[in-house]
Amino acid sequence: MKISEFLKTHINRRRLKYGSFATALTVLFIAAIVLVNIVATMLFDRFPITLDLTSGSIYTVSEETAAYIEGIDEPVAITVLATEDEYRSISSYAAQCAELLKNYTQHNPGISLRFVDMLSNPDLVANYSQDLANGDIIIELDNGEHNRVKVVTLTDIIVVPEDYSYYLSNTYAANYGADYIHSMLNTYGIIQSSNAEQAITSAIMTVTDANPITAATLTYPGADESDVSGLTDLLDANGYIVESLDISASEIPEEVDLVIIPAPKIDYSTEEISKIETWLSNGGSLGKDLIYVASVEQQRTPNLDALLYKYGLTVEYKVIHETSTNRYTNLDTYTYQDIVTENYLEDMTSLSRPFVVPDARSVTARFDNVDATFSCEPLVASSGSAVLKDMFTDDENWTPENATERGSFNTVVIGKQEKINQDTHISDYTYAVAFGSDLMLNPVFMGTSSFNNGDFIISMLNDITGKSEGITITPKVVSSGTFDITEAQTRSLTLTFAVIIPVAVLAVGTFVWIRRRHK
Repeated sequence: MKISEFLKTHINRRRLKYGSFATALTVLFIAAIVLVNIVATMLFDRFPITLDLTSGSIYTVSEETAAYIEGIDEPVAITVLATEDEYRSISSYAAQCAELLKNYTQHNPGISLRFVDMLSNPDLVANYSQDLANGDIIIELDNGEHNRVKVVTLTDIIVVPEDYSYYLSNTYAANYGADYIHSMLNTYGIIQSSNAEQAITSAIMTVTDANPITAATLTYPGADESDVSGLTDLLDANGYIVESLDISASEIPEEVDLVIIPAPKIDYSTEEISKIETWLSNGGSLGKDLIYVASVEQQRTPNLDALLYKYGLTVEYKVIHETSTNRYTNLDTYTYQDIVTENYLEDMTSLSRPFVVPDARSVTARFDNVDATFSCEPLVASSGSAVLKDMFTDDENWTPENATERGSFNTVVIGKQEKINQDTHISDYTYAVAFGSDLMLNPVFMGTSSFNNGDFIISMLNDITGKSEGITITPKVVSSGTFDITEAQTRSLTLTFAVIIPVAVLAVGTFVWIRRRHK
């Protein structure tokens, strides 16, 4: 063999050797890329390992919600009555809600999620007794019976200023459609923040609670009650069943656990008082609780006063004024007060935030806290620099400086009746709580993390009713500049990175190998 032929053969062998090695490396590299893509896709679908880089983590549930969701041991089915693309296109707030729903499923494999076109699936809607609309979210216990269902509407997942709250009413939504209202409020920039996490978590709490607490707000003809929606909204958000009941028309049902009397402007009759007393005694078993809300706009209510007196509570006809400028806002009756109990504090997020009590009547605790059957405990009180003014005395010469009653005055007091069960030797209780101000329950003070009103009150109510710990969730602002991605875009990106790029790399590698082989 000639030297030239030997060298050519040797070189070709080297080329084949290194070409085969390069090809093997290319194939292994491409296989690794495909495998990583497949594994990553499976992990991202199964576990909450997505990165939420938005300001305020708007696409991620809070740590408190995550801990609660992970502890649920019953299956929950979530059905959105719209295709995913259709739902996301309604607004950035709907898109955020859709992403949050996926985040819930990642924290608990027992929670399932599906998007269903309502018009294409009329039989699905027919299975429910609730009135359903496009964009509604059905959250239910996944037992196939539709017996524990909560519906979250498009108007439930947003927060608007109080002046626009009537747009979110059921009547308005029924006339115009929740999806249309939601879209218009978003278009005109009226939506303040997202309430999706609170609404969804509340619904899950409701359907997974086998024995939810039922609260009834009493109404009375001509009483012109105060607005306590800040309280009832908070109860609803924490999984309570909230109802309204005309006390003049019927007895209080046995299944009601908590009754709210919302500062009636006229007194109840002795017949209505008797209904409440009968319900509170519960056949001698106790276990029922009463919330009484007072207002500076009330007239004298001797029958209601007598009911409260039994539990050691007296709501005085005297208004609290503050003399210390750092203890009130723009008016000396809009006061910052103190939580004065050591109880009900464990579940609170912070004790440093203010507790706002506007236009408050003082509440006197008639019993001390050591009586074996009845006892009282102040929960919230003014500073020691407060003074009292009679509600019905029109004294033009009265000023906080010349007031005769000075000191610290209670504005929230809890009375307790205790009875020891002779069979189990376990105590049963009935609680009566008097709030000296209806305005302290305003949604502005109850629904924001800037104040301690909602946090403390829900902690107290969860404790006395025996309910599990509630969840306080701060509303999230969804910026118009947020990067949103649709399901179609997700599929396109998946196809690009999982198929097109690896195939392109394979093609280029093959081309290079063939070209080198024929050199």
